[in-house]
Amino acid sequence: MKLGLSVRVCAAALVLAAALTGLVVREGLARAHGREVTLAIDAYDPRSVLSGHYVRFQLIDTTPPGQPCPPGTQAPNADWVGLSRADGRYRVTGAAASRHEAQALGEVVVRGHATCAGHLEDAARPIRLDVGVDRMHTDQRHAEAIARALTARDGPPALAVISVDDSGKARLKGLIVQGRRIGLSWF
Repeated sequence: MKLGLSVRVCAAALVLAAALTGLVVREGLARAHGREVTLAIDAYDPRSVLSGHYVRFQLIDTTPPGQPCPPGTQAPNADWVGLSRADGRYRVTGAAASRHEAQALGEVVVRGHATCAGHLEDAARPIRLDVGVDRMHTDQRHAEAIARALTARDGPPALAVISVDDSGKARLKGLIVQGRRIGLSWF
């Protein structure tokens, strides 16, 4: 017995819809069950013609003035970053080539890279952090409002709320802008 074309198309559509739903549910569960960390951010342009509206940001940190860069943050092969809680958020405490080495540097380890500019003498040294999280998609009105708040530079620092799972993968949970938490909403 041959199935008609419309039955095969409907069956394929149902399989694809179930796979997409499963992916969203799996990512949502991973995001909900990971260790929550907050990291300081800097804002970028919230709009893109091809990608839709989003708030793009860079995860950042700084060393205390006059302090050296955290260990491993100037090494090119450091693929794991150690984070520790300080000052009400998480800070970069080191980077290493292996997860095991990074665990000795911080209470939370995440896959990614931390790069510290080591040429400043008495000033705070900037640390750029790349863990695969750099934007939050939202509608145009919210993206523009968040971008304005991020660039205003008044009030408390803006933070990204990130979930880190047991394998060290980072997933964005939301942003904290001017003391207000803005979460992801899938439905």
